Amino acid sequence: MIIAPPTGPRLLGFDVILIGSVLAAIAAMAVMLAIYAAVTVKDPMAKRIKALNARREELKSGIITQKSRKRQSLVQRSEATDKMKDTLKGMKVLQESQVKIIQQKLAQAGIRNKEYAVVVIFARMVLPITLGFIGAIVLYWTNTFPDWGSIKRFAAFAFLVIAGYKGPEVYLKNRANKRTNEIRKGLPDALDLLVICAEAGLTVDAAFNRVAKELGRAYPELGDEFALHHRVIV
Repeated sequence: MIIAPPTGPRLLGFDVILIGSVLAAIAAMAVMLAIYAAVTVKDPMAKRIKALNARREELKSGIITQKSRKRQSLVQRSEATDKMKDTLKGMKVLQESQVKIIQQKLAQAGIRNKEYAVVVIFARMVLPITLGFIGAIVLYWTNTFPDWGSIKRFAAFAFLVIAGYKGPEVYLKNRANKRTNEIRKGLPDALDLLVICAEAGLTVDAAFNRVAKELGRAYPELGDEFALHHRVIV
């Protein structure tokens, strides 16, 4: 005689105790998963804050490095200029009137650093000697141009010396002429914009600032001049 295993109460043909046991097991697993998620899941903002702090340190380090390099470059440039100035003063060739003339030419060429006037004067003294020495070696010592006569050799030598002396001045003059032409191109637009700004009720410094910003991309030379005058007015 076979004895059937005991069964619990049934509902719609399903064992109520068995279903309850399965649901209890599922509920226990859900509770365990919830506890595990609450314990192990990290705050998403913590990672974001950590990334922002790391980025801030990188930017700060980059800014400090950039400032340090810029400061070092300025110091080196100032030291080189001071050495040139001392050399020129020692040779009694540095005159204040000459420096002012060169500074004016630098300003016309768009170079605002007045210390470069010493560099130009020093270059006008050194370049003729350097180019003349190179020319003497090439033209007379190495005999690179054997077909040239004495007159042609001397003419080439004189050209190198004169080019070394006049070269910096010619460069500044060409740069100033180019800058003047660029300013003339954008001047009508600048005047029209100034009239519009005046009609809008802007002050003089605000109008100059607006013109410098609006025309700075199309005419950088003109924008630079208006920005300079704006700083002077302010």
